[in-house]
Amino acid sequence: MTQRHSTRGAWLIILASLIAGAICVYDYYTPETGLIGTGGVVLVACAAALMLLASLTLAMVPNRSCLLQGFLVVSILLDIIGSSVAGYFLESPIIMAAQALALIGWLMNVIGDAADRSVEIDDVED
Repeated sequence: MTQRHSTRGAWLIILASLIAGAICVYDYYTPETGLIGTGGVVLVACAAALMLLASLTLAMVPNRSCLLQGFLVVSILLDIIGSSVAGYFLESPIIMAAQALALIGWLMNVIGDAADRSVEIDDVED
C-alpha cells in the first residue's frame, strides 16, 4: 500500500550530498589538503552518492510505501551520522557542515511527514 509522504527537506539533502561529493573530489585531487588519494575521502564520496540517490527518491517519488519510506529515512540518517564522523576524522569542516545541512533537511522531512499525518487524522475526526 502506497501513501503520499512529505518531500520537504529532500532538496536540502540533495544539495548537501552534492556539496559533500564535490568537496571529496576536490580533497582527493588537491595535494594542499593532505587528503590526496586517501580511502576515507573515497568512502565519504561513495556515501554522498548513495545519499544523493536516496534523497532523489524522496523528492521524486512522493507516493511510496511505508517500508520504502522507513528504509530511506533510516539509511539517510545513518549516512549523515557516518559521513559526519568521517568528516571529523578527515578534518574537513565543509563535509561536516554539509552533513549538518543534510540533517536539517532530514528533520524537515520527518517532521513534515508527521505534520501531514496529523492533519489527515484531524480531517478524518471532524
